[in-house]
Amino acid sequence: MPSRTDRVRMLCVAGVSVALGVAMGVGLDRAWAAPRAAAAPKHYSRYAKLDVFSRALAIVEQYYVRPIDGEKLMHAALRGLVSELDPHTSFLAPEEARLLREDIEGEFGGVGMVVVLARDARGKNYLDVRDVIADAPAWKAGVKVGNHITRISGRPIAQFLDLQQAIVEIRGEAGTKIRVTIEDVEEGTQRTITLVRARIDPPAVEVRYLGEGVGVLRLRDFPEDAAKEIREGLATLRTNAARVGLSGVVLDLRDNGGGLLDEAIGIVDAFVAEGPIVRTRGRRGALIDEARARRAGTESDVPLVVLVNKGSASASEIVAGALQDHHRAVIIGERTYGKGSVQAPFELDDGSLLKLTTALYYTPADRLIQASGITPDVFVGAAADKDAVPRGDSRPEIVPERDSPRHLVPEDFGRDTPSLVDESVALAAAGDDLQLRTAVQHLQAIAALAGREKLR
Repeated sequence: MPSRTDRVRMLCVAGVSVALGVAMGVGLDRAWAAPRAAAAPKHYSRYAKLDVFSRALAIVEQYYVRPIDGEKLMHAALRGLVSELDPHTSFLAPEEARLLREDIEGEFGGVGMVVVLARDARGKNYLDVRDVIADAPAWKAGVKVGNHITRISGRPIAQFLDLQQAIVEIRGEAGTKIRVTIEDVEEGTQRTITLVRARIDPPAVEVRYLGEGVGVLRLRDFPEDAAKEIREGLATLRTNAARVGLSGVVLDLRDNGGGLLDEAIGIVDAFVAEGPIVRTRGRRGALIDEARARRAGTESDVPLVVLVNKGSASASEIVAGALQDHHRAVIIGERTYGKGSVQAPFELDDGSLLKLTTALYYTPADRLIQASGITPDVFVGAAADKDAVPRGDSRPEIVPERDSPRHLVPEDFGRDTPSLVDESVALAAAGDDLQLRTAVQHLQAIAALAGREKLR
């Protein structure tokens, strides 16, 4: 089984946000003994397949109407190879691999915006600004959440093949300049601004004290030291609430697309004294690893609520699922994304990266996260305004994992498959009465927490 050092190198990321994480190093297949594969046919040779490929490559290079960039052609072939697999197995060219290394290290050259790729009613692509890091260049230039980026360096967003290419263009060496066109939808204005890139090193955790002993820890992603920052955030909240005592903490994982597995384990360990945190299973459901909580330093008494939405994925789902199974927290929000697969990074000689799905994650109660996600105890969606019923879709542009054409279909090998039905019998009986439905969900959550059944 993987050691702690090997485990931290596993990927625990979903492709639903800008800041994807990856740790360079040993791949999973070098850290554990995979089930023995069936014997190859007597005359099988992978080199015969390579001969076919090299012959095709030689024909293209010799006869194509225009000169060919051999490196780009090879990278395109590798992308085609992994496109037959699941959505999270991917090939990253050297520049894309560099971005992921920067993300996981938590520091990079950029302008301090978190964006997602979106499309307006006319079918025109734009980057939707979802967060602006305080004191970063974009923040100083007055960029706000909800603004649309319509052009980068004079090029419309439609000219970029995907979000990753747009991010490559925006990022760069600190001190260099980048020109972006910003549309303010609320004010109906548009402006082009020049931003000077800077070293961006945002804290993983945003701490807010709301008063009356209640605090919020918002976790953007799971970079190195995220668990340490959560513990420091708890200490800060206790200081702020010294007069009345810390009566409750909200752990906000909304729009958190994941990061390092070991940090997710460390965060759960901060709130759970004993028992399993997450299980990793490979082919045919074979157990690869089981991470367990350690009693030392556990915050076992402070009441805890976890906020999740459709953008909560991977490491976020591991944390939410573990706290839910241990009856340690009430989970509030929407069903999560459903990205429960493990990616191991394999560096290639030219600096490119092969990110390969090697296993699946299970909660302490052996619930499969893949394609099912974590079902909240209390369902609350997005409220468009103060009078709206808060049961809408917070991220309508996100297609959940289970709706992706190439997603890994859940296989539980004798264990129960998690239900995709969001309603219990009692909740269904409450009908459309929102207040009654909310009351039922809270009663069910209170009953679950009162049980305090310890998982072994």
